[in-house]
Amino acid sequence: MKRPVRGADGKYHIHGKSYKELFGSRTQVHNGTAYKTPGGLTKSDLIMNKWGRIVSAKKHRTAKKEKRLEKAGYFAKKGKFGFIKRATRKKRKSIKGGEKPEHLGGEKPETEL
Repeated sequence: MKRPVRGADGKYHIHGKSYKELFGSRTQVHNGTAYKTPGGLTKSDLIMNKWGRIVSAKKHRTAKKEKRLEKAGYFAKKGKFGFIKRATRKKRKSIKGGEKPEHLGGEKPETEL
């Protein structure tokens, strides 16, 4: 697409709509004052989230699928509000510098009779 040029009235005319600015903040694009953000997002690419912030619609959808809290160990508990950190399981450490125990694939110690 060729870069739009201002009309005689000093506004940009794109797809039958007029815009005061070509580039603007997400708020300006969402309100219709500007056509797109410096990153190239247009009004159809933006969405208002439940906290009232204007965010990328594509990123909003993928972030919901990511489940970052669950990956960090936070889960919802029945009968409680909000997320609760689930205790991590302790990992077994191998003996430093020693031989592997038999049950972990080490050799059987030789006994002399």
